[in-house]
Amino acid sequence: MPVPEIPDRAMWRPADLGGSKPYPVDGESWPKIRPPRPCGLKAPQPSAERGVSAVIDVDQAPVVVLEYLALHRSDRAAREYLRGLRTSLSSCDDDTWTLIATGRDRLVLRWSQSWEHVDQQITHHTFVVVARTGPAIVVVADVGWETSDGDRARAEKLMTRALKRASSLHRPAPAP
Repeated sequence: MPVPEIPDRAMWRPADLGGSKPYPVDGESWPKIRPPRPCGLKAPQPSAERGVSAVIDVDQAPVVVLEYLALHRSDRAAREYLRGLRTSLSSCDDDTWTLIATGRDRLVLRWSQSWEHVDQQITHHTFVVVARTGPAIVVVADVGWETSDGDRARAEKLMTRALKRASSLHRPAPAP
């Protein structure tokens, strides 16, 4: 059986990003959030996956955002990943991941990383929203820019747009 591809219609478009064009994400970009796997959580192998990122303009400053979509063979696999993620975040001691909010098919996380920058210790926060629509897991992250933190509200707003597009995987493709 051929591996399905995730069509463009299921991913962000420039209209979703204030005119910024999303670009494909390579395997080296943000692997820890595609998808999140705190405390050694095992993510199910998707039947197809795709990631895009964009640099958007926020008050004349650049911000990096990321969308990752993993299509699973069943709704059950996607539900189990989300349940496992919720359990992992509530029961492990990984202080780089914080569960901020939870809903039936959605989690809001903060991923914190620390490093030295110009002789100062920096702690940077990326806000990550993980949601499910049918057999698809959608991850949206507001990475921020360099040492500037991401923004939770922006990540949640962009997730709404991403879920609307990803839900197109449940409908027939539009006629050309």
